[in-house]
Amino acid sequence: MFFSGETEARAILAAANHFGVSPEQIAFDRVEKRHGFVKHRRVVIRVDPASVGRSVDDGAGESDGRADVVAEPVVETTVPAVAQPASADDEGMASADDAEAPVEAEAPEQTSGDVVRIAHAALDQLLELADLEVSAEIVLSGERLEIEIEGVDEELLVEDEGQVLLALQHLLPRVMYGQVGRIIPCRLDSRGYQQKKEERLRGLARRVAEEVVDRGGTRTLRPMNPADRRIVHLALADDPDVETESQGNGYFKRVSIRLQ
Repeated sequence: MFFSGETEARAILAAANHFGVSPEQIAFDRVEKRHGFVKHRRVVIRVDPASVGRSVDDGAGESDGRADVVAEPVVETTVPAVAQPASADDEGMASADDAEAPVEAEAPEQTSGDVVRIAHAALDQLLELADLEVSAEIVLSGERLEIEIEGVDEELLVEDEGQVLLALQHLLPRVMYGQVGRIIPCRLDSRGYQQKKEERLRGLARRVAEEVVDRGGTRTLRPMNPADRRIVHLALADDPDVETESQGNGYFKRVSIRLQ
């Protein structure tokens, strides 16, 4: 499976996000960079799903040039078992068809200020790994961290349908887990990107539901990550005419919408 990014670190983040593991558990080979019709230089890595869990090989060489954008992998795989909490969706609330509740670890009780400080430190580590020149404002709202990111490289966060932003949102609770002892739901945004995306997904869900009611049958949406699937499920949860169901294996699944 192939993953790409502006830098090698961002490509590793994309792979780690897909498999639901930490970046250090991604073993990869670099793919020769080529010139393509992209604005920024891309780095492509190749990951064998069976090798996920090994350390990154830092000895690989690097070639020059830019690489074509590699499309999001369409092969759905089961996330290998790793020593980490069970996956929850990216909104921090596990859907019944998406994940089991995370196993709680023993850890001292933290104040809200402690949690925010831990989040800042963990996010700084991820941003350094991704080589992003941005800053973050973090607020603990109820049981969820609301994080707004801005800076010189903020446009890179939302490229390729927000791939890097999603990767950071997925990884941050797992990086914090060792110090906090539980999964803290996080929502990362930059310049309102997430809000606009959520509005588009809710609009898509309603349009497809109307089509199902008018024409009957079942409509299946493109593969989505857990956070996006949750938005679709909630958008139609109170619709008496249709029901939704996630189908498939792995991190990316398809949502089917059909008549009740």
